[in-house]
Amino acid sequence: MEVNALADRLFRTIMRRYPVDATMLGQDGDHEALVDHSEEAGERFKAELEEIGEQARKLEPRNLDERLTLGIVLHEVRTQVEAVDSRRTEFAISANIRTVVPDTLYFLPRLPVDTPERRNAYLQRLRKLPGLLETIAHRHRGGLAHGRTPVAHLVEQAVELLDRHLANLQAFDVVEGAAGIVENEVGPAIENYRDVLRNELLPHGRDTEHAGLCWLPDGDRLYRMAIRAHTTADLDPEELHETGIRLIEDLKQEFARYPDAFERIRTDPSLKHTNAEEMLANARKAVAKAEAAAAQWFRTVPEERCRVEEAAPTVPAQVPPHYFPGADDGSTQGTYFVNTKAPANRLRIEDEATAYHEAVPGHHFEFSRMKLLHDVPVLRRKAPISAFSEGWALYCERLADEMGLYSDDDARLGMLTMDAMRAGRLVADTGLHAKGWSRQQAVDYLTGNTPMPLAQIESEVDRYLGEPAQALAYVVGRLKFQELRRKAENVLRERFDLRDFHEVVLSHGRLTLTQLDEVVEEWIAGV
Repeated sequence: MEVNALADRLFRTIMRRYPVDATMLGQDGDHEALVDHSEEAGERFKAELEEIGEQARKLEPRNLDERLTLGIVLHEVRTQVEAVDSRRTEFAISANIRTVVPDTLYFLPRLPVDTPERRNAYLQRLRKLPGLLETIAHRHRGGLAHGRTPVAHLVEQAVELLDRHLANLQAFDVVEGAAGIVENEVGPAIENYRDVLRNELLPHGRDTEHAGLCWLPDGDRLYRMAIRAHTTADLDPEELHETGIRLIEDLKQEFARYPDAFERIRTDPSLKHTNAEEMLANARKAVAKAEAAAAQWFRTVPEERCRVEEAAPTVPAQVPPHYFPGADDGSTQGTYFVNTKAPANRLRIEDEATAYHEAVPGHHFEFSRMKLLHDVPVLRRKAPISAFSEGWALYCERLADEMGLYSDDDARLGMLTMDAMRAGRLVADTGLHAKGWSRQQAVDYLTGNTPMPLAQIESEVDRYLGEPAQALAYVVGRLKFQELRRKAENVLRERFDLRDFHEVVLSHGRLTLTQLDEVVEEWIAGV
């Protein structure tokens, strides 16, 4: 079909732009290449995207499936074009794993090297790393020249991260022949880039009083673009801010069931971890419990089991636990990575809710279910739509409560604590980037309205600064899943089966929130 062919072309275009992603996803591509972050490469990418967009707007979809595919094509074209136009590479410097250099250094040594061809490809990528870092340093200098400055506080964290990589260069030595490249090329390149950040960027960085996007030239437009990218909708920052405040107030009624909850969570040492082994054991126990119960709540239970592993030594302590999906070609397996650094900064009571979000039935079920949709274009299965993916995972934290998965009141209190964090994100993220809040204002708001410990709050705020609007996707997406479920329950009544609802929302690929609405409405009408 013409619509599917265009979707496939767009996916190939994106994979050429991001060849490391292609390797991690088990897709065809240049497995010896790294991303070309030059302005010229960005403009070439943008031109091809715009051509695809023009073709897409000329097509007339014939059915729901084609409408969904065409909608994802247009959404991804706009999102990718706006990513180029944002010039984010110039000023988005932090230790956040989703920013360019931390992302590259994190995933490079995790690429599959199980064949001679893949081992050779890995060596070629190591050799290209110095060029990538030089290009990015050049882009940073261009940003400085036009007033697109980074946040000094985040630059300092990036320097600390690079120092950790320099102290753990052996992490890149994963195949025979890598040691010399790492010592003679990779190490000096990371050191040079670190010195650029420390000596050239840091002195010009914005202070924590002016850390949000609104303090940059054209910052309001940049934030609106980021909101569209992560929520799939043109949402007003002020309305998002007010929604967050309302949700925080609603949660206070639930917290009232737990006397002195805020004080206890922050001061009771028994609620915090003491060692890495306990963190891993708790995660594995929660995943196993969810897997055992899943068949009663889902029509399709993926055969692929979720691995639970310790995050790599170079991952900063402030990076939260996270999931990475398995590759389509089977070269890697879906894995929930538990960050076991600084156990005392991690709440034991959050272990279960986090596992149900990141692993089962959250991200692991979603990603594994997508791999089974063989008749759906790969673009729809792989589109990085945060509001769908994170909205689903956050919905699963509450679903786990219905499933009876929380082991005791403390575990459920952990769920509420994480709920408050996500609601607080709407307030803090918009406060920073639309209202001009200082970093301390955001910290103070979260301190006064959520029970998170201070170390976690500060890490959260730095995350919002490092990747504006991404944190909005969680609650925005969950509210849509909850809204559509309530609608289906009210209309279908005794005909409603929650297993069917879950089957419907996970069986069409990644969707924008408008498309999710359309899919559920059509399902309701056909029941």
